[in-house]
Amino acid sequence: MSTDNEELPEPTAPSMREIAERAGVGKATVSLALRDDPRLRPETRRRIQKLAAKMGYRTNTTVANLMAQLRVSRTPKYHGTLGLLNVSSDPRILKGLCTFREWVKGCEERAVQLGYSLDPFWLHEPGISATRFAQILRSRNIRGLVVAGVLDSSGLPDEFEVIWKRFACIVIGVRPAWPPLSFCSNDQYATAMYTVQRLWSYGYRRIGLVIRPEMDAVIERRFSAGFWAGQEGLEGCERIPAFPFHPTREVSFRAWYAQHRPDAIVCVHHEIKKLLQEMGVKVPEDVAIAHLDRNEELPDWAGMNQNNTLVGIAAIDMLVGQLYRNEVGLAAFPKASFVQSTWVDGPTVVRRTSPQKHAERTRARRAPARSAPVATVSS
Repeated sequence: MSTDNEELPEPTAPSMREIAERAGVGKATVSLALRDDPRLRPETRRRIQKLAAKMGYRTNTTVANLMAQLRVSRTPKYHGTLGLLNVSSDPRILKGLCTFREWVKGCEERAVQLGYSLDPFWLHEPGISATRFAQILRSRNIRGLVVAGVLDSSGLPDEFEVIWKRFACIVIGVRPAWPPLSFCSNDQYATAMYTVQRLWSYGYRRIGLVIRPEMDAVIERRFSAGFWAGQEGLEGCERIPAFPFHPTREVSFRAWYAQHRPDAIVCVHHEIKKLLQEMGVKVPEDVAIAHLDRNEELPDWAGMNQNNTLVGIAAIDMLVGQLYRNEVGLAAFPKASFVQSTWVDGPTVVRRTSPQKHAERTRARRAPARSAPVATVSS
């Protein structure tokens, strides 16, 4: 007979083998289901998870973490080949622009980590039709493509519809109007918004945006929208009109600067720094400038690092996820994945140690110049 001080034995948790026997599947399938692995159909995962919970199965956190570390540390099994499709008219663009190079670097690194190789293709290869291109992809057993090099949002060629409909595709960078594909990009809205807020926290109050309208339009005006939203609720932040930049509008830029006298400029054009210097404006003494895509080619700038390598990594993750779920073709509801930027201090922006004194200097600078007193001589 048991006494009150006697502890009852805890019920033994079922093993994966027991769960597998009850579910009528293999032990490996149970393991995948309990990790919520997307290689299994959602209904299979839910059925096994529900059964395991009913049987009293509990995950051993220590063992689960150890197994996860082992899976990451060992060389991944080769799963196949992915394609990197350059859709621009220039076959060299992915190796030319720094932003594009960082995208490609992220794609290549993540593909290797997940057990894939990455083959490059150019959409406008002479003599290659859409049908022929589809045949090449199938012969190499390529089911998924990262689409890069979209330079405007008008859309991708209609004649390649067979590609967009029969393969898994993730667009990186600019989202085209057609086809409706999921895409991955930097969060340009948050990039501009946080830039304004960072400059304001450093003591700047008259912050101007200089951007080429066509560039802003191609990203659905996320830069300008984030810029204006960033000023909401910032006490003392004075709004001045944005300047529509173009290399041939130097005279207009000089007039804009003289009229509005910004103490900080947010831009994506490195030419602004040289132009200000030619105008005799000192950076950052007279005006600070922050770049919205501050990369390794701009080490003498302050601004936002768009983490373009992480954008490439995220694009591969999205593409491999689609392949696991067997999601190919045009999506009824395309998804968007945004990667946030990181602020990088640099010599083009300095902290204003006293915002009050800075405001006084700004008011004094904007005040109309007073004429020197004229001496009068009495007769």
